[in-house]
Amino acid sequence: MAQPSLGALHQLLWRNWRGETTTEEGARRQWWAALQVIQEDVSAQPMEGGAWLAAPLPALYEPNLLQTLQGWVWMPERFSPRALNPPLLPGQSTDAVSLWSSLTLQPDDGHDPFLVLVTRRLKLAISLRKVADQCQFLVRFDGTALSRVLDLLVQRLLQEDPRHGLRLRGVLEQLGPVAMTDNLASERRFWSVLACRLAAMPPSITVMASPVVPEGSPDQDALEPGATSTELGFLEALSHGIRTPLATIRVLSRVLRRRADLGEDVQRQLAQIDAECTAQIDRFGLIFHTAELQRQPKAQRLLSRTNLASLVEQQHRQWQQQLEHYSLRLQLDLKENLPDIMSDPLLLAPMLAGVVERFGQGLRPGTTLHVILTRAGGKLRLRLQGDSQHGQDEPGEAHLGAVLTWQPETGRLHLSRSAVRQLFSSLGGRVAERGAQQLTMFFPLA
Repeated sequence: MAQPSLGALHQLLWRNWRGETTTEEGARRQWWAALQVIQEDVSAQPMEGGAWLAAPLPALYEPNLLQTLQGWVWMPERFSPRALNPPLLPGQSTDAVSLWSSLTLQPDDGHDPFLVLVTRRLKLAISLRKVADQCQFLVRFDGTALSRVLDLLVQRLLQEDPRHGLRLRGVLEQLGPVAMTDNLASERRFWSVLACRLAAMPPSITVMASPVVPEGSPDQDALEPGATSTELGFLEALSHGIRTPLATIRVLSRVLRRRADLGEDVQRQLAQIDAECTAQIDRFGLIFHTAELQRQPKAQRLLSRTNLASLVEQQHRQWQQQLEHYSLRLQLDLKENLPDIMSDPLLLAPMLAGVVERFGQGLRPGTTLHVILTRAGGKLRLRLQGDSQHGQDEPGEAHLGAVLTWQPETGRLHLSRSAVRQLFSSLGGRVAERGAQQLTMFFPLA
């Protein structure tokens, strides 16, 4: 029996499709917006397992989804499974090595991107294709087409490696049939959210710049309530457009690091790429969330019990690497048996990393930054404090709208202090600055 091609999969997906064509830029904007909507929707539901299959590169990038869903990705020959999957150590399982299984694209598979996602509550497929000098974007929810596509994918995996095919078949049997009424409701919500997401994006990168106001000027606070939807939409689109390719680069760098034939220098460089991508993904994730908070200042976040002491310990190495760029040392002073706080740990970790980096820039080289976590009544107090008597003069800053500040001397972008305070408040905390040598954060106990 001949191995089914992914070209046949595309034919099944696009059969009887009547969507409109658009420019390549427009179709790819729909693709990236759809990926974000899908991942936000699935992440908001209780995780009950599922599967995703994609080509020619990974489509999903949210860590919690990658760790929860079974994944298969068909990739070009230069990322062949044999090159990327070294022999496993005795007793080491495949699941412990990779968050998804990498497979090789064949010549007749084509390179049009697609993603098929199956969970208990949602089945869908998205794809892009060229039509003359235009592009089309496709989203399918109908059960008949998706069932045929999944049958083809099971057969393809069984032909390539029976273990993969049996694993996908087992996932599908465990999920059971998806009620069409549920899928119809998901489809209606998807198109509504996607339309809102696309409407919030500016039509191009060319937007009217907000006036640049020096930090601390009388007009600074007036910018915050006057932040235009164009400005905020631009920041959201820009941060998402930067995070997505960086997440793909990070995934590929981690896959490459599994090769046994790479020298220590290459491994070290790949680790540096991973760390830089992670830092920038977190940075622009914060910008995105802050812009979203400016758009909906009264939106309520779901807070959960968070072990702040454990989170700080986990972030210690990353913070130390950040501070080494400024010739600073880091010392933790964490009291024992501290209670949990109420916060959002996924957003709090990059938030604290940004605060530590920015605070460190105001210290003189050679200074030790002390991170002190203690209890203060009904709150936990996290204090950043330098051990030198004098800080260095901070570079001048200019305000760029309601969210960002820019340091012309260093070229660095930061969240504005008012935006940081607002973001901390949404995470259940409060921040207080006492000069360049001390910054204190308070978090409510759970």
